[in-house]
Amino acid sequence: MIKESNPYVSVIMPSYNSADFIELAVNSVLQQTFDNFELIIIDDCSSDNTRDILQKISKTDERIRLVLSDKNEGAAITRNKGLDLCRGTFVALIDSDDIWAKEKLELQVAAAQSSNADIVYCSYSIIDENGNKKCREFIVPEKTDFKDTLNVSVISCSTALLSRKIVDKYRFPTDFYHEDYALWLSILKDGYSAAGLTEVLAEYRVRGDSRASNKLSSAKNRWNIYRKFLHLPLTSCIFHFVQYGVLGFIKYKNI
Repeated sequence: MIKESNPYVSVIMPSYNSADFIELAVNSVLQQTFDNFELIIIDDCSSDNTRDILQKISKTDERIRLVLSDKNEGAAITRNKGLDLCRGTFVALIDSDDIWAKEKLELQVAAAQSSNADIVYCSYSIIDENGNKKCREFIVPEKTDFKDTLNVSVISCSTALLSRKIVDKYRFPTDFYHEDYALWLSILKDGYSAAGLTEVLAEYRVRGDSRASNKLSSAKNRWNIYRKFLHLPLTSCIFHFVQYGVLGFIKYKNI
């Protein structure tokens, strides 16, 4: 990779009924110490006043590109719309209820340039709807690969910075729950590299109505990714599913 002195980053934020949190999420991007970015916000036909808030915010900063979908299509398709629009050397993802530390992009871009990693991720806190920490901070390993990710996913959507060559080749699968996990597996299975920053640079919000809060559904869909997406043998599925259960319990035991 040719190292640019001032690379351009595309930040993609899908939104849906996030009126209570969207301003915090957007401001955490706009206040980054690394400021050479565009923020592409795609609203997935929200039914609350998220759009009103976004239309107001978008007028305050020329780096914001607001896209209003005319029908609800789900997180995967909405993120893919952002990937189709992005112009950056790197692409960062953030959900509309999560929050970044001010130095997140600066540190991740520097790490991507020094390591040539195709994905750079970071440690994060897990918070509730009121912004209170729900458990200990999740400190990520400095690297992960396909085999490790089968057991535990250390890459959260709101912590991921992707290289341009990843964005040019991959999109989120649209027919699987936990489409982000499926995407990381596809990328890592193909031999691309991932590097982690142990600094806590994001806050991941778990809401009562969020997909992450439904552990039984999450477990069922993890199994489907093993069997129907990756087509792993049954014995391998069982082995990795047990590992997922144990490690997931440790990670989320206070949630």
